[in-house]
Amino acid sequence: MAGLAVSGGGIAGMAVALAAARAGHEVTVFCGRTPPQLAGGLQLAPNGWAALTALGLAERATASSLRLHNIMVRALDSGSTLIQLPLHEPYASFDRAALADCLADALAAQNSVTVKQLNLEHIHQHGGTVRLVTDDGASAAFDGLIAADGAAGPGRRHVAPAADRVGSTGKIAMRALVPLASLPAGFARPSSNLWLGRGVHVVHYPIGEMLNLVVTLPANRVGPGWQHRLLPAGSPLALLADDSISWTRTILPAAGTAGCWRRGTVVLAGEAAHSMPPHLAQGAGQGLQDAASLQYWLGRKDDVGAAFSGYARARAGEVAKIVRKADMSGRIMGMSGPAAHFRDIALNLGGPRLMQTWLAEVWAADPALA
Repeated sequence: MAGLAVSGGGIAGMAVALAAARAGHEVTVFCGRTPPQLAGGLQLAPNGWAALTALGLAERATASSLRLHNIMVRALDSGSTLIQLPLHEPYASFDRAALADCLADALAAQNSVTVKQLNLEHIHQHGGTVRLVTDDGASAAFDGLIAADGAAGPGRRHVAPAADRVGSTGKIAMRALVPLASLPAGFARPSSNLWLGRGVHVVHYPIGEMLNLVVTLPANRVGPGWQHRLLPAGSPLALLADDSISWTRTILPAAGTAGCWRRGTVVLAGEAAHSMPPHLAQGAGQGLQDAASLQYWLGRKDDVGAAFSGYARARAGEVAKIVRKADMSGRIMGMSGPAAHFRDIALNLGGPRLMQTWLAEVWAADPALA
């Protein structure tokens, strides 16, 4: 057997490579010549932890993360608490690089995994095999390819038509890391904090010795001094408008899933398969769920094509529901004026039960992982 290939060196790419190895396959990872950008933080909800458990990484990941105790939703202008949701199931924050290191260490311990710092140039399928041509001119045949190389990667281009590519939302995420030592002690509490108002939303939570901070707003409102206009002077967030804080600007892609996840023995995973809005903190979690699902199907089907088919059928429908809910959540969070006022009233009246009901479907793990 020629083994499986994986394209992509990010969190999803490493996770699916580990999944394929744990399912008994020889794996060659084409991680690209440019290391992925892994700055900042992420949150993993119970479904992400179920995936880490299936991949055999939960213990190591626990040591690399911070368990969060609740989610706080607050009004940006008044500072009043709209919802406080206690977190009884595993929910934690990570330094993104720490989770990547966890995956990289697990891969390095697998004798069946080879990592190559090469980019894929061409993908050809013939007679049940996949021939990959890399940017050094070499080529090799594999039994299948798991493409976790992003929405613009060669795997997505091979499987899904050009018209299926991801567009933009017109929104920007402004991201920053702020030393907790420079902030009041309240910012270090193990909570995920969401502030709503003024047509924007602000998320912050601690990772290690830093505060991970994300402000999501329409692109046309990002200009000189934007943080002073949007972070109220009378609230604790006023400290985060300090001009010494360095911000990174990220364009948010439109929500969506690939119209097709599988073409022959090439299958998509991670951002190549789904553009997950960050509003429900499901980007990394859904990529890990992809990996755990692939491990399940590859472990139960001798034929790679049949395993990929089962995986694609199971995941495409489930992920589409999460993407739609994340997109709707972003629209609700971005309300302004009277609509935002009534949103806040509804959240306050609904309380934790409303939020738990909204998140139950999102946080549910793949039934196959139970």
